[in-house]
Amino acid sequence: MKKPFITMICSLVTIGLAGWCLISLYNTLVQFSGVLANPEPPWEISFYIMPFVFLILFGAILLIIYNRQKKYKQKSSLLLFPFEFSEDDEREKQISGEACRRAFISTWVTAPIAATLCVFYPLFQERIAYYPILLILIVPTVQILTYYIHIRKIG
Repeated sequence: MKKPFITMICSLVTIGLAGWCLISLYNTLVQFSGVLANPEPPWEISFYIMPFVFLILFGAILLIIYNRQKKYKQKSSLLLFPFEFSEDDEREKQISGEACRRAFISTWVTAPIAATLCVFYPLFQERIAYYPILLILIVPTVQILTYYIHIRKIG
């Protein structure tokens, strides 16, 4: 129970940091488009680098932890990082398969809802300019939460 919870938290933190980086990049590109629209000097573009530093540090810490665990356990694909499927016996394989199925189904529910909510972007454009970024990041967040809710049976 502890390991799936920790991997869920790591995944959610990674998605949060990635969203923070994308919002920072979006704000920089909005400033750049203002420069392109008005090419007369003086130009000023500010770029907030802290989200990228935190993402790289968090990724490095997770990579070190992953490499240390990899020495003692079976090899897992780095593409699944930080998730690792806990499938030691037939019961765990069945629970993991059902959790993956539920996470897959949640995508088919969440993605159309997120796409529909994009229609309301013009209403929030002035207030929350990065609204589409948040909507897109909701899809993997719901997948991770759905997987964790169903995988918690493995204890």
